[in-house]
Amino acid sequence: KLLQRSGKDFTLMKVLPSGVYQYRFIVDGERRYNPDLPCGLDHMGNACNVLDVL
Repeated sequence: KLLQRSGKDFTLMKVLPSGVYQYRFIVDGERRYNPDLPCGLDHMGNACNVLDVL
């Protein structure tokens, strides 16, 4: 799903069940992660951001 632009920010609203989620952003066709947010590695050893939903 695409992010919606809100001023200079981009947002996406979604209800998620409890769990740990890994994600990356696609910027100009390339997968990227934000090193300023919690990070980890996916099952292939690629860096990604991690979100723990309680």
